[in-house]
Order: sequence, then C-alpha cells, then structure tokens
Amino acid sequence: MFSQRVQKSLLLSVLFGCHVSAWGQSVTFPVINYPPYIITSTADNTVSGMDIRIVREAFAQRNIDAQFVARPWQDIMQGMQTGHTLGTVSCSRRPERVSFMLFSDELGTTSRAVISRTDLDTYNIESVYDLADYRVVAVKGWDMEQQLQERKIPHQQMSSLSEGLTAVVNGDSDLFYVSDYPAMYQARQQGIHKQLKVTSIVSEPLVPLHVCFSKQHPEARSLMQEFNKGLQAIKRNGVYQTIRNEYL
Repeated sequence: MFSQRVQKSLLLSVLFGCHVSAWGQSVTFPVINYPPYIITSTADNTVSGMDIRIVREAFAQRNIDAQFVARPWQDIMQGMQTGHTLGTVSCSRRPERVSFMLFSDELGTTSRAVISRTDLDTYNIESVYDLADYRVVAVKGWDMEQQLQERKIPHQQMSSLSEGLTAVVNGDSDLFYVSDYPAMYQARQQGIHKQLKVTSIVSEPLVPLHVCFSKQHPEARSLMQEFNKGLQAIKRNGVYQTIRNEYL
C-alpha cells in the first residue's frame, strides 16, 4: 500500500507539477532563461533570479516548497494548454493566453524596447509601427513577437535572447524587439553590451508579469490563491522589496 502511494505521488509530480513533501506540498514550475527575473544555468543545471526568489519565498509563506526546472517555451505552453504543466513564472497576460491561463497578482513589470548597435540611428523610433522600417528580430512566442505578428510587421523569429543579440551584433538584423532588462543582462553575460544600446518604445505601457497557471490543472486555482496570499505577506514584511533591490 505504501509503495502504491509513493508511485502515485511520483506520477502526479511528473504529470502535474505538484506533490506532497515534508513542507506540506511541493510544486514545480518549468521556466525559460529571462534574466534577471529568471536565470538558468546549463553548467550546473540551476535556476535562480529575482522572480524565482520572490515566487519561492511567497510559496514558503504558505508552507509550499517551490522548485523550478528549465524547459523550452513552446513545451511549457503546450503543457499548460493540456493541463499537464502547472504553470510558469514571469509570464505576461495576452489575449491568446486567457483561454487556458490564470494570472496571479502582479510580480512586477518590464519595459518593451529595441536593442541595436550603438551606431544605428534610432532617434525616430517612438512606436511599434516604426519598426517596419528596419530589419527586426524577436523571440518566437514571446509577448513582443506576438505584437509584431498582430500588427503585421515583418520580422525574423529567434529561439532565445542570445540568438537575437548575436543577430544584431553581427549585422544580420538592425533591431531586437524585447524587454530591456533581460536583453541587456544577457548582453553583459555575453560580453557584448558595450556594442549595443537600448531605445525605449515610449508609446508602449509597462508589461505586468505574473505567475501563470494552467486552467486545466486540477490544483491551479487553489495554488494561485495560496501564492497570492504569500506574495501579499512578503510585500508587507519587506522581503519582496529586499529581493528586488538586489537586482534592479
């Protein structure tokens, strides 16, 4: 009987991202590299970053152990659509996601911008529509790339922050449409930040980031409520701002 319970617990952990542990409950979120919010390291297979720490602390307030694993973005989205994946972190609300996602209280915000070589004149860029005059790249499936698709602005899809930055530095593209903090953090990691500059899209509002939960997951709603309570607690006790001050 004990063996059967263990097997069932392991199966639920793999399929649904949550199981009972010494904490009371453990949840696992697949994530992508999105520094400084999420930092994945292939060298030692670790996941860290500002939002990772905030989410872990918020769940800990509710006696829930939060774990994180690196996965491709498309795999995460497919898993959330079916309910096999509990959710993901640092995720924005978009119309096409509302049908299969629940959105937690706000983790923070990020800004839309374009990354270019320092010698490129970007003075006249004020809106997304101005990007049509340039060779543009964006990460496939991310908020900014979806925006370009909706506005029918020609662009090339990239698989990662690193690939987009490299395309700009090598002269294969003029602009990388992306969130400013993650892009420049990654540029510093690659040692190319001095060759690049950030131009803000002044007409674009800040983008709120959330923990996104799959509507099809059996425990999504209850876990989101627990997370929101924990997030409120660490905002009150100062832990939330202390973590943010270390990164921003």
